[in-house]
Order: sequence, then C-alpha cells, then structure tokens
Amino acid sequence: MIDDADGFLGALLAIEGITDARAVINGPNGCRGYPAYLSDRLYPREYSLSRRYFEELFFFGQSRIPCTYLDADDYITGSTEKLQKILPLIAEKGDTLIALINSPGASLIGDDLNRFIRQAGMDHKCLAFEDAWYSEPVSVGNDETVLALLKWLRLHPLPKVKKRVNLLGLSLYQRYWEGNAEELVHLCELMGLHVISRWTGSTVAEIRESTAASHNLVIFPEFASKTAVWYEQKYGIPAVLSPGGAPIGFDATEQWIQSVATALKVDPAPALDHIHCQKECAFHIIGRVSHEASFIKGLSFGIRAPVSWALPLVTWLYTYLNMFPVSVQLFPGGDPIQRQQLTDLLMILQETSILGVDPKTVQPDFFFSEGIFGKHLLAEGTCKSYLDLSNRMYTEIDFTRKTLLGGSGALFLLEYIFRETYNSQYLE
Repeated sequence: MIDDADGFLGALLAIEGITDARAVINGPNGCRGYPAYLSDRLYPREYSLSRRYFEELFFFGQSRIPCTYLDADDYITGSTEKLQKILPLIAEKGDTLIALINSPGASLIGDDLNRFIRQAGMDHKCLAFEDAWYSEPVSVGNDETVLALLKWLRLHPLPKVKKRVNLLGLSLYQRYWEGNAEELVHLCELMGLHVISRWTGSTVAEIRESTAASHNLVIFPEFASKTAVWYEQKYGIPAVLSPGGAPIGFDATEQWIQSVATALKVDPAPALDHIHCQKECAFHIIGRVSHEASFIKGLSFGIRAPVSWALPLVTWLYTYLNMFPVSVQLFPGGDPIQRQQLTDLLMILQETSILGVDPKTVQPDFFFSEGIFGKHLLAEGTCKSYLDLSNRMYTEIDFTRKTLLGGSGALFLLEYIFRETYNSQYLE
C-alpha cells in the first residue's frame, strides 16, 4: 500500500512553518485534526498551552489550524456564515499573516474566499488558497504555497548584499527540520555567510528581506524548484544547487560546501575543517566498535525518497560503509542532473534494475523512507530496521535537536546504523 502525504498537507505545513503565520482551513473538522496536532508538535508556539485557545469556537481544543467545521448543509448552501464569523476572530490573535485554505470538499462549493477576506478588511494580512494541490506530492504543495505567498507579499527589490543567502527547500515535513536548519546555518557561518531567511523557522519580516540575498541555496529542489526560478527571474537572485544532492553524509556535505563556496567566492576551508574533525571522530569510533558490529559491510538497504535524498544516501552508504542498495524508489520531480547521477552510479554498480523495485520483494536490512511506509515493512517482516526521513508519523520525544544533514547528520546516521546492527546481532 502506498500512502504518501499530499500537497494539501504540504501547503498547511508551509504556512505553519512561518513563525508568525497561521493556516486556517475552510472545511470540516476532520480535515484539520492531524495537521493541527502535527504543526503544534513540530513547531510549538508560546500560546500552545493556553486554555483560552482551546476553548474558543473554531479551535476545537487545539491551538493550531482553526477551521470553519463545514457540515452537510454548508455544502449545499455555502460557507458564508461561518467564514464571516471565523475571519474577525482569527484576526484578533495577532498573527502577521493568515492563509485561508480550502479543504478538498470545500473547494467544490465555489465560495469566493477573497470576497470574504475583503469584506472582513483583512486583505492586507490574509490570502486565500481555493485549491491546495490535493492530488500532488507534499513537496509540490510546499513549493506552490511558498511561491504564491511570495507573490502575494509583493516583495520590494532590495540592494544585493554580498555573502547574504536564503535557504530554500526546508519544510516542517522533513525529519529533524530544526536541527537540519541549524546545521546548515552553522556551515554557512563558518564560510562567512549570513542566512537571511530559511522559510521554515523564519518570520514574515525575514521573508520580506529575502530579496537582499546575493544567492539562494536550494537544499531540496523538490520542495523549492519553482520558488528558486521565480527568485532568479523576478529579482535576479541565482540559485546554488549541489550536483551531489542534499548535504547528507560526509561526501555530499563536502561537495555542498565546495559548491556554495565556489558560487559565492568564499573560503570553504573553515567549514571543511569542521567536517574533517567530525570524520576523524567517526573513524576512531568505528575502529573501537567494529568488533561489536562487524557485519555492516555487505548489508543491504533500500530507500524511498526524493532524489535529493536518495543520491547522497546511496553514494555515501556504498562508498563509506560498503553497504549495497537493493531497492531505490524515487518521488516525482527533483533535479534532472541528480537523477542522471544516481542512474550513472547504479549503472557502475550494475544495479540499474533496482530502480523502482518493491522493497518487499528484496527485504533490505535497512530501509530509509517516510515513516508510515517503513513501519509497514517492519510490521510485515520485510525489513529489519527503518529510518524515518519525514515528520509525518511523529512518535519520538526529543530533548535534544538532531539533524540528518551535514557532518552532525552523518554522525547521527552512523550511530543509527551501528546501533541497529549491534542490536540485531546480539540482543535478539
């Protein structure tokens, strides 16, 4: 069974990832329970524990993503009355930006959402999404929502400031999003760069200032390809995209650093030295524990992810740990150069036939994917361990921020692989 997140969730999380923005659903309450819970867990606000929010109309006991709770009659007569009530109430919350998003069913009613926004006098802080990419991948919903919001903000062209950048393609949907962003910001700072905005975790004011960047660093093209093109066409801000994919694993991180340094004409040495220290740390630990988890070489793995994740993971796990890919399933979209690089690598390994292979038929030792899919494989006994690359199935309680990106992310991945291998060999 394939149960991927769709563009509707991508749109909601894109808005909820902005520090002072709020998504509002025009639809039944059943459409908002899960994304409201998820956004609050992934990016809590100061008011999350306030009883006042829980008790108010339209919030239904949750502090995030209020909705108009449409019922059967509303699908016949329209949602006018509830829209007229909800917009002034939401305006009182003090959010800088509000996005009113139709649920799939509500989009069939045909209500003019922009008319209600104008009548409420909120067209300066509220925009409408009458169709939220329901049948598209979650990445498309994120990219299209970001692009629509940027156009709605009518950003002013600002003088370009050398060594100032934006990070594009980050989303609440991605596993350990906060640690990922902090890791990338740290690597940028080591190269003397200042990150203006990263979208997820940024304020509306920071997004408005994003046109002062000299370059956009596109981390995950699937989540930001249209946005990156628009920035370049509208404001002349070129995009920097590492051909090796996202900075996952030591090799891809070093390649990403070199790509950024070359494009911005900065010194990559401090960032590369930082990665070298982390590689040295990994070398010593692997040397000490190799006798305890000595069967990593030759273990199999599968991956189901965007190509910007798949390319660096497949490359690094094969070259660094001598693990072998047996199933690679790619999400739609992504950079064509990265897709070709992955195909070329698999051809060298004489493994091109594994593209699109159902992991159930090859039963990998490790599986990297969205958590729900990995959970199915584990429950069926068709993989031994899986690592969740998304936040869709948020079941862990984290007291420290983790990352999958950069040198710190490489150490985390090694810890996971060695720990799971040890457990399967000695603790079963």
